[in-house]
Parts: sequence; C-alpha cells; structure tokens
Amino acid sequence: MSSSSAPTTPSTEAPDAVPYSPLRLLADCIVLGLTAWGGFMALLAQAQQRFVRQRGWVAEKDFLDLMALVTMLPGPQAVNALAVMGHRLGGWVGFAAALVGIVLPSFFIILALWWGYAALAGHPQLQRALMVGVLPPLAMILAQTAWNQSKKATPQPRDKALAVAAAVALLVLPFWSAPILVLASGGVIARLFWPAPPAAPAPTSPAMGPAQMLLCLVPAALAVFQFVPALLPQDVVARLGLAFAGIATTLFGGALVMVPLLEGLIVDHLGWLSHAGFTAGLAASQLTPGPIVGIATFTGMEIAGWGGALAATVGVYTPTAVIAVGVSHAADRLKGLRWFQHAMVGVRCAVVGLIAGAAVTLWLKLPLRTAPIACAQLTAVALLLVFKFKQPPYVSIPVGMGLAWLLMG
Repeated sequence: MSSSSAPTTPSTEAPDAVPYSPLRLLADCIVLGLTAWGGFMALLAQAQQRFVRQRGWVAEKDFLDLMALVTMLPGPQAVNALAVMGHRLGGWVGFAAALVGIVLPSFFIILALWWGYAALAGHPQLQRALMVGVLPPLAMILAQTAWNQSKKATPQPRDKALAVAAAVALLVLPFWSAPILVLASGGVIARLFWPAPPAAPAPTSPAMGPAQMLLCLVPAALAVFQFVPALLPQDVVARLGLAFAGIATTLFGGALVMVPLLEGLIVDHLGWLSHAGFTAGLAASQLTPGPIVGIATFTGMEIAGWGGALAATVGVYTPTAVIAVGVSHAADRLKGLRWFQHAMVGVRCAVVGLIAGAAVTLWLKLPLRTAPIACAQLTAVALLLVFKFKQPPYVSIPVGMGLAWLLMG
C-alpha cells in the first residue's frame, strides 16, 4: 500500500480482483459492518480477507503494518485502520467511503434497538427484568476481554500487579475521572520504575510535515473536553459531539476500555443517562456487528434525537481516524519514540485492569440482596455461555434477557 492517494492496481493473484472505486469500497465496508461479529480483531480479519486476498487492493505486509499502527493510537482501532486504508487508496474520498461504510450499519441497528428500549418505558417491570438480564453477559464479555488482553499485555508479575491495582482503583476511587487518572498513572509508573523496552530500528520514513502534524494535533486537541468538561458548549448537539470526541482521543487499548470512561462522564458527571440507560446502550452496542462503540449513537439519540445520534457518532469516530491518517506515513517514527513505547507498557496494563474493573462494576449492579438466587443463576449461565461455550454477544445477551424475564418478570 503506497502513501499516495492514487488508486492502486489490484493484484492479479486475488480471485476477486477489481479496480478500486470509492463506491466499491463503500459497499464492501457496509458488508463488513453488517457481518463482522466478534470485536475489532474479527473485523480486521474479515477486512484482511476481503481487501488483501479477494480484492487485491492492499499488500499483505502493508495491512499487517496498518494493524500494528492502530494499536498504538487512540480510538476505535478497526475503524481507524479502514479509514487509513481508504485514504491511501483514494484520498479523502476513500477515507469517507471507508468510514461511512463501516459505521452506517451499526448506526441504524443501534437506533432500532433504542426504539425497542424506548417502547419498554411503559412496562417498567419488564424493562427492569431485561436490564438485569443483560448485566451478567456484559460483565462476562468484559471479563473475557480483560483475560485475553492480559495474556499479551501483562506477561510479568509486575504487569499483573499493575493491572490488579488499576481494577481496584476504578472500584474505590469516588470521582468520575478515575479512569483517566488510572491510565495516566500506569504510563508514569512504567516510565519511572520499569526497564525501558529495546530501542527500535532507526526510522526510514521522512519526518512529518506541517500538514501531517496538523492532522494529528488539531483532532488531538479535542481531548481537552474529556479533561475539562466545563468547556463543553451549551448547545446539546455540539456538546454531544465534542464530549464523545474528547473521550475517543484519550482512548487507548480498544473500544471496551471506553466503558468506565463513558460511565464516569455521561452518567456520573453529565447525567445524560441513568445507570439503567447506560447498561441498555452498552448491551445495544454489543448486539451489533461492526464497531462496538455504538453506545455513543444510543446516548445521542436518547439525549437529542437524530441530530444528537449523528453528532455523537461523528465525534466518537472521526477525530481519531484523522489522527491515524496523519501518523500513518511516519509509523516507524512513532515506534521509535522510546519514551512513548515505554509509557505504553504501563498504559496497556492499566487498560486490562480498567476493563476487568468495569466487568466487576457491571456485575455489582445486579440486585444481589433482593434476588440472590436469580442473580446466581443468571451469572452461572452467562459464565458458561461466554467462557465455556464461547458464544457471541448476540447469543449470550438475549439468553440472559430471556432468563431474567422468566425468573423476575
């Protein structure tokens, strides 16, 4: 994959090789957005199969390098990778085609699920039972993610200890911005007390030019709205877009680490959603294929209707995709920033702890005192479905909701 924005010539070895066009890229990304279940790695695996092996638009090595790049950057990783690929294939038109295509299916599915949730408002007992039913599967999904990430992110005892400390800190710190403090502390601890990683090879790419620097710095400046929410404008639609942009630009380690960040900001601090509404939005985002930060769309629809849903969706996806484009031509220089890689060791450990802590937080929302037996049954079923039988969210969550309805409805 070249750094030029000109369309590339398909490989003759690809079985479905066709010339690149923005419409083909848009259509292919829509298909991925409708069929890619299982998180960002499943989405990237399907994208690799389609664009590398079938279309022949991207070389295998270039796609693998792209996957490695997005793991070092903030934001939804699979979406960022496809946006950079689209930009390399067709400039900003290709960028827009890939971004719109991969996001559009989950956007409309989330809206349909929101309407279903809103329809339950007239049936509070049923709504409560269903919301209780989604908690154990969601907790187990997060726990499984933390466990899987820990295998690579926490190889040493000190790494595991930092992850555990991060989880405990999330549970006991009483303020909404605790996840930000935990992530920053992980980076500082690794930087100050842990051995530095081996030096990377000398970069071969040219230094970033002014235009590339602006592509990185201007969207990154939106992080100020995550650190200082008081700066958010009063207009509710703009407030939604900028709030989710600020969260996305401080999000390292994949979409699920956004769970504690989101709950702290939009439930505890801004009061946009109740805890039940947040749980419903999280469940809706897990029930959709493609990107899994659809809770932004759900929140926007709940607060400000279609305009809010669109603003929140654009905010959570676009700034970090632009950052990824800016960095993509100098990826080896980012790898060569030894201080950055050193700090990221601790950040990755903290990410594991935050996801694990979020799993515990969700589980503790169960009515453990008033319905302990039902909660134990729901937890046991979720544990078996997610860990033993490896069932995806679109199986485990509806099963949990149905069982809760039978037990508590």
